[in-house]
Amino acid sequence: MNGKVFVNYRQRNAADELLPHALLVEALADQLAVYFGREAVYFDTTLRVGEPYPAALRARLAETGVLVVVIHPTWLLDLADRSGRHRDWVHDEIATALGNGIRLVPVVLAGATMPKRHELPATISELAHAQGVELRFGSLAAGVQAVVAEIELVVSPRSPEPVVRAEPLPDRSRVGAAAGVFLLSVLLGGANTAVGFVPFPRISAVWNAALFAGVPTFYLLIGLFVSGCKFALRRPMDWLDERLARTPNRAFVVFGVGVFFLGLVMVALMLVSASGLDVGTLTLALTIALGAVLVMAVAWLRNQARTPDWPEGPAVATPFWVRRACVELETRLRSWTAPLPLARQRDAQVALAGIRGAVAALRAPETARLVEWWRKRSPWVTLPHIGLAASAAVLATLALVLDWVADGPDVVSAALWLGAAIVIAGCYLGAIAFEYGCDRSQIKAIDASIDERLASLEDQLAVLSRPGLIAPHRLRPNERS
Repeated sequence: MNGKVFVNYRQRNAADELLPHALLVEALADQLAVYFGREAVYFDTTLRVGEPYPAALRARLAETGVLVVVIHPTWLLDLADRSGRHRDWVHDEIATALGNGIRLVPVVLAGATMPKRHELPATISELAHAQGVELRFGSLAAGVQAVVAEIELVVSPRSPEPVVRAEPLPDRSRVGAAAGVFLLSVLLGGANTAVGFVPFPRISAVWNAALFAGVPTFYLLIGLFVSGCKFALRRPMDWLDERLARTPNRAFVVFGVGVFFLGLVMVALMLVSASGLDVGTLTLALTIALGAVLVMAVAWLRNQARTPDWPEGPAVATPFWVRRACVELETRLRSWTAPLPLARQRDAQVALAGIRGAVAALRAPETARLVEWWRKRSPWVTLPHIGLAASAAVLATLALVLDWVADGPDVVSAALWLGAAIVIAGCYLGAIAFEYGCDRSQIKAIDASIDERLASLEDQLAVLSRPGLIAPHRLRPNERS
């Protein structure tokens, strides 16, 4: 099926006055453009400035597959008033369409009736036999859908382009986080080594710097542990991922993460307090920890208050996004009743196109390369963790330098520094390897079922959008006698 849609209507009467229905017809043309594509719908307001009117109309009619003839209440009277003129474009377009075998779809507006054969000039009398559609007050969306159903017999609807996120721009927020983590850790460690504002009793400057280097290393170890657990439990994680995608309110997950984070902070404070910190330092550390949890809570509440747009755009090429988008579309299709309005059909088609685009991006060969995956798709083992690793390495190096300045170079301190560097690099690279393996496993799980799942969604949408469901808006021949 191919061809264009040409909207034929009377814009002005014989006195050159704008007719009341012109605005409604323009709205109809806009709706058809949404469904079939703006380049596939010809309307007189779409003519370019300076374009010759007769030549443009003839060229457009030659490409037309369907002529939509809008019949308003005074259509027959206006046709008769123009009959003595040199040219009536409404009449000529219909006559040309009939002569070229173009399908006619009469659209009868409120207050009008379908013209009978004997009421029409002989040149366009066949218009009376065309399958027409009524636009009724109170059911405009269903009427437009009926017009679309008639046009679809000849002209194919526009297929939405897959909505996939373009090549990611530099993530300045992550760059800032990495720089902030690095500078804060180095400045705190260096300042405390020089000034001693956190009074660690009986600890030399060397061990002071080493202790501060251990703090970011501790969080890197946690990241390695979490990633390793995800990789070991990747099959149960797929099940959990599906359950989370089907959970409208994931507050319990965020709450659990917050409690876990606060628990880690409290454990760290208890361990540090055993080294003899004073009450003021403990209070400051506790205030910072509680402030971080409060910031997390406020950010979560603001996110919950935001109503996300649907369909989401652009699509995100991650397994969780694909699962969540499929679940969202499944839920909406189950709740909708036929016939679907045109707007809902288009939204569902855009959502399907977005899912297809995200799946195609997941299947792309470059996603299988570790470096490309880390740059573009790694969910969280990215720049902030580089900041942690870099700060730990710098502080460990500072401890080595202080030790060599105090006691001179020795093999033991060099071996300790090398071991620390291996632990730091191993934590980060190990976490990346585990996350990559887990992500590839999720992509394989998605790939195994997504084609069947998309086919099921397309079938559900097709059933809800069947043209037969909107037959009450059609005008049948036995209703015109």
